[in-house]
Amino acid sequence: MNDLFLALAALFSIGMVVLMIKYAKFIHNQPKIEEERRRNSTKDEYTPPSENS
Repeated sequence: MNDLFLALAALFSIGMVVLMIKYAKFIHNQPKIEEERRRNSTKDEYTPPSENS
C-alpha cells in the first residue's frame, strides 16, 4: 500500500512540474503576444478601409 502512495505522489509531483514549466513558458510569451496585438491594432487603424467592404 505504501508503494502505491509513493507511486501516486511521484506521478503527481512530475505532473505538477510539467504544468509549472508550461505555465512559465506561457507567461514568458505573453509580452510578445501583447506587442504583436498592439502592432496589429495600430496597423489596422492607419490603413484605409478597403473598397470592397
